[in-house]
Amino acid sequence: MKYILKLELEKPVIRSDYRRTIISFFKKSISSYMDGYFYEELYQSGAKKKSFVWSIAFIKPVFKGELMELAGNEVNMTLKFKEQQTALIYYSSLLMMKDQAFPIGEGNHISLKSIKMISEKEITDDYAVFKVLSPICLKHHYKENNKDRYLTVEDAEFAIELARKLKEDLPYMDEEIESLRYDLSGLKKIIVPAYGLKIPVSIGSFVVSGDKNILNHILKTGVGSKRNSGFGLVEQVM
Repeated sequence: MKYILKLELEKPVIRSDYRRTIISFFKKSISSYMDGYFYEELYQSGAKKKSFVWSIAFIKPVFKGELMELAGNEVNMTLKFKEQQTALIYYSSLLMMKDQAFPIGEGNHISLKSIKMISEKEITDDYAVFKVLSPICLKHHYKENNKDRYLTVEDAEFAIELARKLKEDLPYMDEEIESLRYDLSGLKKIIVPAYGLKIPVSIGSFVVSGDKNILNHILKTGVGSKRNSGFGLVEQVM
């Protein structure tokens, strides 16, 4: 399920590391809804319990160190959910936050102005061009030394890691995932501030050919790591 949210900042400025701010907003809405009945399940039981992906669009952001200065107060958010029940919980909880000023630091506030559900067409072909709306983050964890490595399109293993993440989501489609073909020439590497780190990610557009069920999975649930945290949302553009 797909939702479009319209939010408004009191002042046209927000932290460059804004993902933590948005997650705090989600947590506030879930903890306030039905006396926090769903909070433990969604935020203390691991990412599998809250499978969703989101992206944020600001008006002409300009990075000024730890802050982003914007050309307007309006903020657009896209939210996609794999499970209908989870979608309805978030929708209902966010509705309760409508027009409430949520503090985001620096004497600033953000408030939800509207939320609406949008129908998303199924991909019917075995080919899709995806535009990345929130950067693709690919994190590989090495158990041997308990360290993480972030891969981007500039790394030779990028497509392999992309497939590995898909196999985690769709363990019954290994063969079909191995058969996917990619054109990643429309992607480029950038560095984004997130959770106190500087994370290398990939933005742009890419092409995938293969099983339409996998293409629809990418469209509806995003791709890569940290999808609950503002990474990996894509839209079909062709």
